[in-house]
Amino acid sequence: MGGFIFRWRRPIIIVLVIMVVSLSLSFTARVHGKVVALSNLIGSAVSPASSSLTYLGNKVGAGVGTVGQLFTLEQQNVQLKQKLLLYNSMKLELSELAQENSQLRGMLDLRQKAAGWKLVTATVISRNPDSWFDTVVINRGTRSGVSPGMAVIVPQGVVGRVISASPVSATVMLILDPSSGVGAQDVRSQSAGIINGRDPITGQLNLQLFSHNPDILPGDAVVTSSYSEYYPPGLLIGQVVRVTKTAYGLTENAVVAPSVNFNQLENVMVVLSHPSGTSLPPIYGGTR
Repeated sequence: MGGFIFRWRRPIIIVLVIMVVSLSLSFTARVHGKVVALSNLIGSAVSPASSSLTYLGNKVGAGVGTVGQLFTLEQQNVQLKQKLLLYNSMKLELSELAQENSQLRGMLDLRQKAAGWKLVTATVISRNPDSWFDTVVINRGTRSGVSPGMAVIVPQGVVGRVISASPVSATVMLILDPSSGVGAQDVRSQSAGIINGRDPITGQLNLQLFSHNPDILPGDAVVTSSYSEYYPPGLLIGQVVRVTKTAYGLTENAVVAPSVNFNQLENVMVVLSHPSGTSLPPIYGGTR
């Protein structure tokens, strides 16, 4: 028996190897089929989740991109606001410079037109909020020849008069002050009266007329009269808006819109002296 096996050992080994390989291949095929089936089953199970994760990932990516875009837009918005602020600041500064240039040109023109008048230019340096429409302080005083009683004007008309002066400054009572008492007259009819301050509500001047039936109409120009104690005649005060009767109808009052913008009062001129009997040209309120 032993000799038989020894003699046929090689064929027997080959047959055994073939059998083992066959069995291995069969087992592997079966396992592979099951693995493939299991893989397909797992793939089917996780496919919705995988799709959801992919969709979520895309959305998160898009969201991150949107946040980045919003951040960029916010930065651009801040830069645009800064540029707009700078532009508005420059625009305001140019407007102020243009206004100041116009005022100074008007002052120069007034000085040229007022031949024989001795004028000194001054700047308003202080206004009290409690007496905004009553007095202002200018940067010229006795060292510049300014003294109480002198008229203060601008190209648009009369401003007020000096009531006190120090070496380097002076206080000016505006014609808006009820205690100023400016002698005035209608240019067209020569009807006379007194400007006794402004109405606190309308901001317009009150002209109390002397005549019982004065010839004064809306639109008439009103100037300082020769009866004024402090003002040269012919300085423009304003324009008649309407005429009203007093409480008992004995006299008439006129409402006058001032020619000077007292809210934007910056540069003025003090009349140090002027030739007797002279007045300013008509464009500055002088009589024709």
